[in-house]
Amino acid sequence: MAEDGECTAIVAYEVMAEDVDKFLNAWRKANDYLSGQDGFLSTALHRAASAAPDFRFVNIAKWNSADAFRSATQGSGFREAAGLLEAYPIHAAVYDVVDSS
Repeated sequence: MAEDGECTAIVAYEVMAEDVDKFLNAWRKANDYLSGQDGFLSTALHRAASAAPDFRFVNIAKWNSADAFRSATQGSGFREAAGLLEAYPIHAAVYDVVDSS
């Protein structure tokens, strides 16, 4: 992984249809915290258009480095801000671009 360049964090969330509003409130609280952290560039939360997706929401965030992302998400401030997201199983990783068009 390129430690000194821009990276993309992709997080997929398992959210039941009846929990959408609770999830969005929890995600916004966590995002408010993250968007103020050093190295944060942008984020886009995507909602599945299909009726019964495995992952109802997928967040794609840009950071200026993987280290900045790790630093922002490993502190007690993030754990407090994101506490309500613990109810929703996640699948997350940091990615580097290898090809684009």
